[in-house]
Amino acid sequence: MASQKTTLILLPGLDGTGLVFEPLLKHLPATINPVVVCYPGEEPMSFQSHIDFVKDRLPKGKPFVLLAESFSGPIALQLLADPPANLVGVIFVATFERYPKPFLLDMARILPQGALLKLFATNLLCRFFCLGSADRKDVALFQKALTSVKLSAMSQRLKILAELPPPPETNYNGPCLYLQASQDRLVPERAAARLQDHLPQMQRQQIAGPHIILLARPEAGARAISNFIDGIADPPCTS
Repeated sequence: MASQKTTLILLPGLDGTGLVFEPLLKHLPATINPVVVCYPGEEPMSFQSHIDFVKDRLPKGKPFVLLAESFSGPIALQLLADPPANLVGVIFVATFERYPKPFLLDMARILPQGALLKLFATNLLCRFFCLGSADRKDVALFQKALTSVKLSAMSQRLKILAELPPPPETNYNGPCLYLQASQDRLVPERAAARLQDHLPQMQRQQIAGPHIILLARPEAGARAISNFIDGIADPPCTS
């Protein structure tokens, strides 16, 4: 895979904008062609609509690697029930099969969500839950991502997390990597173990940092992604 340009499809977290991938993209090598899937932020979408939205944007006829961050992990799992023939690798980032802290979702649904979103976007809670000691510009980028999505769309995504169905049986046996944030206050280590029950071939790698690890530690994230892709054997292209 290292001898050719590899398409990397990136599925974003809860905000759905893909903005938090921007620092990561700057550190990826030229051998990787990143394509960020941005979920519509103007209107609510069902879980199945998110799945269909991603399916429609996957490459046809050329090998690609799929990266799913946080909220998008369950969407990627659904795709792995009937994976495309040209999918050659999967990377999960700080994610889960079902959200491991349901009490946080219960609180999010009980409290007034407009006020909650504003509170969560403050520097204090943003750093505590998501970004730790990341640079100010990274915090500002995350806050921009949160505030650029309509409240109704964000509320629907929280509802999706609270009502996730059991994951389907996966039919994917290819290379798989889980990137775990060592100081993640939203997704504990046991979430990776549960994912590995469905994907026993999955390798796990820890990166020092908070939940939104690819924003807080873009160089380390890019290095881990690049090394994983370099390790994938050259697959045949499909027509």
